Amino acid sequence: MPTAYVYVYLEEGPVPAGILETTGTGREAGARFRYGRRYLQRKDRVAIDPIQLPLTSPDADREYITEEGFVLFNGIRDAAPDGWGRHLMERAAGAQPLSEFDYLVATGESRVGALAFGADLSGPRRMVPWIENEGAEDDIVGEDLDLTGMLEAVRELDTAENLPRKHRRFFLRGSSLGGARPKATTEYDGRQWIAKFGRADDRSPMCRVEYVTMRLAEQAGITVPPVRIEKVLDQDIYLIERFDRVPNDRGYRRVPFISGLTILGAHESESSQQSYRKLADQLRRLGSEPTEDTRQLWRRMVFNILCSNNDDHLRNHGFLWDGRGWRLSPAYDVVSFPQVGTERDLAIGVGRSGRRATIENALTDIASFGLSRSEGISIAEAMQQTVKANWEQLCGQKGFTKLEIDRLRTCFIACDEKIHDVNLTV
Repeated sequence: MPTAYVYVYLEEGPVPAGILETTGTGREAGARFRYGRRYLQRKDRVAIDPIQLPLTSPDADREYITEEGFVLFNGIRDAAPDGWGRHLMERAAGAQPLSEFDYLVATGESRVGALAFGADLSGPRRMVPWIENEGAEDDIVGEDLDLTGMLEAVRELDTAENLPRKHRRFFLRGSSLGGARPKATTEYDGRQWIAKFGRADDRSPMCRVEYVTMRLAEQAGITVPPVRIEKVLDQDIYLIERFDRVPNDRGYRRVPFISGLTILGAHESESSQQSYRKLADQLRRLGSEPTEDTRQLWRRMVFNILCSNNDDHLRNHGFLWDGRGWRLSPAYDVVSFPQVGTERDLAIGVGRSGRRATIENALTDIASFGLSRSEGISIAEAMQQTVKANWEQLCGQKGFTKLEIDRLRTCFIACDEKIHDVNLTV
């Protein structure tokens, strides 16, 4: 069965951490993993997955096996591409079917976090089954494309049977970033960024909508990375700085990353059954700054309610290793979505009324986030005022038309929700 060495980028560079072996096929597909003894002896070792692959003593020699329904361990699956990256790989592979293992090991250096994979102990190397001549350096070297080149490639992806040679590496390296929208990594102004592109069939200017939502989040007290909008070939490109790449004297340090699915040990199909409270519980268990991060998590939940971001599923919640424990990552993929009707839900649980997206529901579990009800009310009311006062102005600054602004208006009805200052019976 297909096997790969799993590497973790530590301060000195990529270090072999263990061996991943796939098992079975179809519904019986799964995986095994074993940490290397030398890795377990390191003082700076970090768990690839703190729930499904916890660290052991060097003498334990433990083999981990995926539970039923899991093709890969969550912490390893986080390093694989989602919708857009898979689309690229499938186009490059043609008629050749790809397995979860193929998607994982074929992803390039742009993958999120600090994991890498290789066929042996000589170091990380992409294992790409569909490339006939894997040694063609001009095809596979160069993780970064300029914005114009990336935009041209995106425009041709769904229209050209055979892309120009200059765009082939856009296919070959794939993408390790979540979501279905076109995106790629690039170095811009000496920093690593994720570039997102609009599509011809978008009803709204999605790049600018995401930019405005993230700027609103920042004004409302949410920790967000730097974001910007660039105009290339008369088209918007949204840029968000990568928080898992930190510049150093050797280029960039890669920061270990896991998703909300991983920190909860949950299956993808169970995402809607999870909740912000469960994420807060895990931050108290595994986090290095649980007080600060649980309060920030509650604030993010409230902001998602206020802006109607109902794409807050567990892959859109991230956690970074700081050397002592897991920290809530800066917010990402926070986008306002126009709604029909007045009742709405978030993607995961909010409070005692399940996923119901109201501030009152968010307040029902406020103690789980280290806040009193009066503190929660004060924070929520201030956030309401900030979002209500600024969303339309930000849209105007970014050139939204009146029609586009009117379409977004339904996103912000929770800004008018009346918050009742009453004590709830526990």
